[in-house]
Amino acid sequence: MENTESGRHVSRADLLLGIIPSVYIAGFAAQATLSVSLPLMLALASAVAATGLVDALVVHPPA
Repeated sequence: MENTESGRHVSRADLLLGIIPSVYIAGFAAQATLSVSLPLMLALASAVAATGLVDALVVHPPA
């Protein structure tokens, strides 16, 4: 993903750092609106976040 105006790009690590908290924010919003239990929401959000971490650390490890 390239920003043509400034020449900067968003790295895979930057996307991961944005996705992990976003998953928890979406989970808290779902928990508040859909009456999902907090432990279930935390388990689901953690599973999604762990998938991103495994991808970042094992599948595409840092150089």
